[in-house]
Amino acid sequence: MSAHFQADWLSLREPVDARARSLALAEQLASRWPAQQLLRIVDLGAGHGSNQRWLATRLPQPQYWILVDHDEQLLARALAAPLPERVTTQTQVADLADWRLPTDPAPDLVTASALFDLASRELIEKLAGALAKHETAALFALTVDGQWACLDDTGSPLQDEETDQVKALFNRHQQQDKGLGQALGPEAAHVLPEYLARAGLKVSVRPSPWLLPAGDVSALSLAQQLLTGWAIAAKAQADHDGMEIDWIDRWQQRIEQALLSGSLGLSVGHVDVLALPPG
Repeated sequence: MSAHFQADWLSLREPVDARARSLALAEQLASRWPAQQLLRIVDLGAGHGSNQRWLATRLPQPQYWILVDHDEQLLARALAAPLPERVTTQTQVADLADWRLPTDPAPDLVTASALFDLASRELIEKLAGALAKHETAALFALTVDGQWACLDDTGSPLQDEETDQVKALFNRHQQQDKGLGQALGPEAAHVLPEYLARAGLKVSVRPSPWLLPAGDVSALSLAQQLLTGWAIAAKAQADHDGMEIDWIDRWQQRIEQALLSGSLGLSVGHVDVLALPPG
């Protein structure tokens, strides 16, 4: 994926992410520290900074952020975005597969968005242990749970056998190595809070689904991108499994026509996870 394409995708999803995220968990996090305390924050897989832009404005404290990503061009875009004066930002180009929690000093908070479905069980276990050891809080937003659906014009999920088959193929495809070890895909929505709790952190989980209603023109480009991505991944998995794939193209055309006519929308399930040291 090119940096330009990835930036376009991140920009498309940013307003939908913002609507989906759990404000209650952010408010709970913000109340953990005095309003005047300087917070040291690390944002993993920061991309072009959308996670920081959402969260920084909801933390009243002065903040020093380190944005960590493998893509220098995306990080440059993050630095160019306006933020409140109380926020200072630096960037770090790094391979997240080899990243280690800084300890001198350890951050007050580690955050990430839409990251852990790409990660391995081992990476999550290691990170959870480091957070607990150094009494670092964490807010991890928008981990996909594999529960996406087509919605009718009333917002109700459609029962559609082909959509269920595509979803199953897509979810299996998401468990291939994405550069951070054997990816958990939708299992991350359960593994992430489980491992954080197992490490001794106090964990809260809230649903944060994307809702793209039928007829919502503002979300149409994102819905089409999602549909294309689902179809490409499903065909790759079906081909790997020795299955016929032509029906997936027909399914994609059928769903896209319904999206364009305004008779169909989409939902994509996610969870937000807050992990706090005890005490």
